[in-house]
Amino acid sequence: MRPATHLVLLIGICLLALQANASIVITGTRVVYPASERDITVNIRNTGKTPSLIKAWVDHGKGTPGADSPGRSPFIVTPPVSRVDPDKGLLLRIANIDRTLPQDRESVFWLNVLEVPSSSPDKAGAAASGNSAGKLQVAFRSQLKLFYRPAALKGAAADAAQQLKWRIAAEGGKRVLRAVNDQPYSVSLARLHLRSGARQYANDDLDMVPAKGSYGIPLPADAAAWARAGAKLRYTWINDFGGLIETEATVE
Repeated sequence: MRPATHLVLLIGICLLALQANASIVITGTRVVYPASERDITVNIRNTGKTPSLIKAWVDHGKGTPGADSPGRSPFIVTPPVSRVDPDKGLLLRIANIDRTLPQDRESVFWLNVLEVPSSSPDKAGAAASGNSAGKLQVAFRSQLKLFYRPAALKGAAADAAQQLKWRIAAEGGKRVLRAVNDQPYSVSLARLHLRSGARQYANDDLDMVPAKGSYGIPLPADAAAWARAGAKLRYTWINDFGGLIETEATVE
């Protein structure tokens, strides 16, 4: 294939990538479900120029409809499938149908919103029925954490984030920086910065510290050589509103 042909194909691929943008916007970056509420609502809006078909469900994080066993999700979302027209909104109603969830700590699930944009305003019905032959459709999936929060929990979610205990431990032949959470609230970590004198280690690929649980971060060899009790730590966590809060601590 000649270089000019390569260039044409590359330009075509880039143009396709630019056109494949999600139109559905979800209000907020996480969902808190107070156990005292019968149901809660989440607002979504179509900011695109064509209708979109959306499918919404709650699962344990697998991200595929039906990946969890039937009946496993303790939440139902209505409407589960809907068309959202351009510049229009839709309220998703989430209801808890399982009252056997733990009441001494938060439980964490995922709200999934799958979007299939139509190729033109009159093609939404075809997208819904799967009859859009000859058209390339790109589906977009958004996931938001859903925190089921029992009413009897003491303290506040922010307290849990600020009271994490940090320890260096040897686990499986590796040194691990472990965050220990004694509180009934989960803590979502965004990034951390560990330092001892002039030596430093940073990580912005972090996960969640579960309620009344712990989360281990394997240290690379260079950081493992100097990380120990007394090292200073600065970590950033995400609050209920999606804000980033920075807290300092000392490794125990």
